Amino acid sequence: MKSLRILQVIDGMNIGGAEVLLVDLVRRLREAGHDVQVAYSSPGPMSARLTEMGVTLTRLPRLARVDPVLLFRLMNLMRREKPDLVHTHLFKSDLHGRLAARLAGVPVVVSTAHNNDSWARRAPLGWLYGRTSRLADRIIAVSEEVREYQLKYTFIPPEKIVTIDNGVDMRRFDGQEDAGRAVRAEFGIEADAPLVGIIGRLSEQKDHATFLQAAARIRAELPKARFLIVGDGVLRESLIEQARSLELGEAAIFAGLRSDIPAVMAALDVLVFSSRWEGLPVTLLEGMAAGKPVVSTAVGGVPGVVGESESALLVPPGMASVLADAVVRVLRDSELARKLSDAARSRMREKYSLDSMLDRTLALYEELWNHVANPRA
Repeated sequence: MKSLRILQVIDGMNIGGAEVLLVDLVRRLREAGHDVQVAYSSPGPMSARLTEMGVTLTRLPRLARVDPVLLFRLMNLMRREKPDLVHTHLFKSDLHGRLAARLAGVPVVVSTAHNNDSWARRAPLGWLYGRTSRLADRIIAVSEEVREYQLKYTFIPPEKIVTIDNGVDMRRFDGQEDAGRAVRAEFGIEADAPLVGIIGRLSEQKDHATFLQAAARIRAELPKARFLIVGDGVLRESLIEQARSLELGEAAIFAGLRSDIPAVMAALDVLVFSSRWEGLPVTLLEGMAAGKPVVSTAVGGVPGVVGESESALLVPPGMASVLADAVVRVLRDSELARKLSDAARSRMREKYSLDSMLDRTLALYEELWNHVANPRA
């Protein structure tokens, strides 16, 4: 395949699963000799990683969920840069980016469905997403559960959507013991204090409210337990107030956004997901790659990641007492924690390698370029 001009379009540059995947994908595309640019709307720390790689970034501010001005700006950018392929990520970029690409005459258009988002169940957003999916040559679902969800609720044509499981680089999580101890020292967490972590946007999806309720129950059983909340978002102040009302005090540590996730993982004793819905959360894969015992709600793509092996404890969403009991069980049973850790790393090696995900994505690009954009090649 010839060297392509590729434009990646994403909603923002905050730290999240889609953004981490984007950085890994851009790195691999550049290593393969492709010219890659990135357009985004909301600023965030992930832009620094792309800048360090020498990637050209273009910020296109967004005024509303459906924004004709953003559509016009994207179309102008594409007409000016003339990409061979546009790849969009997340709802607003998918919606505007697909249409802009077709209006600008881009040969190949790809989108990735990252989540089982609740909006997909509601008209008109789910219908609109499904209708505009017809403008893409292919939709990538990050798990089979996401594929089935999109088929059910947004009615994407089955021939348009393909599953490419998320993946992570397990090597990033090796040799992080000293870094993990440094994270504990930074927040004044004693070496023998049980440390329970949750990593993700402070949003309705992640349901930190249930996590905090569980934290209060865990602390009643294990008074030395500490709770590290990594991430930021619109619910930050209300969650801080909730932690205060639950009398968690210094036990609840709101760490904000962090770029040193391997070090954070090394510091934890248990990684928790209290999410109401998920696609295939990259942070779950990162926790498993780090060998962390995981307690998660059984939503979206999570059960599929865990599989038949005992690589995590799964609980129903919205049930703080059940979540707390599962975490306490892991913290009190070192043999169970070790089994979860070993099974998680084994599962990662078998199915969720970064190389496999990136190779399949590049192969899809090549297939589309050869058969859609350049059928006589």
